[in-house]
Amino acid sequence: MTDQMAEPRSRRALLAAAAGAAAAVAASAALPLAAVAHDVDDLQLGAANLATGTTTLDCATLDVDALVVRAANANTGSGIVAAGAHAPGIRTYSGEQAALYAINGDESGAVTATGTITTGVYGFAETAPDPTVTVGVGVWGDSPDWGVFGSGAVGVYGWGANGVVGESSSSSAGVLALGKSATDVALEVVGRVRFSRSGKVTMAANTKTKVVNLPGMSSSCHVLAVLRSNRGGRWVRAVVPTTGHFTIYLNTAVTSSTSVAWFVLN
Repeated sequence: MTDQMAEPRSRRALLAAAAGAAAAVAASAALPLAAVAHDVDDLQLGAANLATGTTTLDCATLDVDALVVRAANANTGSGIVAAGAHAPGIRTYSGEQAALYAINGDESGAVTATGTITTGVYGFAETAPDPTVTVGVGVWGDSPDWGVFGSGAVGVYGWGANGVVGESSSSSAGVLALGKSATDVALEVVGRVRFSRSGKVTMAANTKTKVVNLPGMSSSCHVLAVLRSNRGGRWVRAVVPTTGHFTIYLNTAVTSSTSVAWFVLN
């Protein structure tokens, strides 16, 4: 029997074999990346990757972004989607700067977080150990317009030693309460109220005027005053505000020490 392996191949056979090899190379090049063999340790683009442990990316170059992710210009595509089963989807750390810094130029939010059962956004910061450093802030909102905006059944809820603190850096209000219409309630208080621009003074016997010094007073302020002691035939006739103080006038002098309560508006 003739050994076919030892027989020289014809020119036609060689051409057919070469054509078949070229077709195989072209077919493999047309396959999607997911079908191309790759190392199991490599991060594959355009495909699902399964890791059995933590994946860490360290950038050794200073002052550069370690990872940049951009989504195509679409209404539903997100740059990064992170989901945690029973833990945070994203946890960030920072030594001195913001742990999470987000900027968005259009009307959508720079950061959108949805909590199906509990909290959408949770921010925690430890109190600074150095007393010269600003105390830790869990969530900081900064904008030339609205620093923090909340909507819903309760737009903003604060709980703590001081639930909500508002401080003004100008002549505007530290806390501004707005009613949607003239008949809507702008501010509702349940419980006691404490005002720093209120108090009481004592008028000595045989006097009918009392000057009360109070920083920030001006002639445009409105002052209310009423007797706290029962004095028949005596009442507050007028309260006149001026720069730095106001004066309480009774209709006539009291015969014994008398307490007067006062309250300043505007």
